[in-house]
Amino acid sequence: MVDVKKASHAEMFSELFIYELGLALGFNMAVYERGDGCIKSLDFTAGASVNFEPASAFMGDNEDYADVVKALEHICPKAIPDYVRLIFVDTLCANPDRHTNDFGLLREVKTGKLLGLAPNYDNNMALISRGYPSTPKSGDLLIRLLGELMDEHPEYKEYIPTLTENMVRSVLAKLNMRVKTHAVVDIVMGRYKLIVKQMRKA
Repeated sequence: MVDVKKASHAEMFSELFIYELGLALGFNMAVYERGDGCIKSLDFTAGASVNFEPASAFMGDNEDYADVVKALEHICPKAIPDYVRLIFVDTLCANPDRHTNDFGLLREVKTGKLLGLAPNYDNNMALISRGYPSTPKSGDLLIRLLGELMDEHPEYKEYIPTLTENMVRSVLAKLNMRVKTHAVVDIVMGRYKLIVKQMRKA
């Protein structure tokens, strides 16, 4: 099954860039493809062979990182590494829209057993989707919130990968979409450097 969503060029680029960057980093990503004026995403439940349970089912509308981790510790600890990677990507690419219906868990249909975090999906509000953001600063809310989680759980630093400019440029070259390449590199690498700086303080 394929979900089709209308998208501007900037939204399409942002979704596809984050998908390809996530793959390059070895992350669990929902599959996205470029369409004609739309973005296509493949069903990550594989035709309901597993059930998707949005985080709203166990968090309500509480998006607090530490609270989500605390809940996952009780119901599905194996989901924590992918959750940390999810919010790392959100922070890296300035995604302001990770509400509790935009991530969740996969569950076995027959047994109800929780399998782990669902793939990272719905990034069309991130990066350049609403224009090219200004140069990131250390006071950035998402960077601060990720830093606070690392303060509380320094053991999660192992889930944060090394990112290089070459990796970012390689993804840009693969997509071959008309964007301000240098601006995208500056945004992503600038935010990455601030994330690393914040983690060193933790």
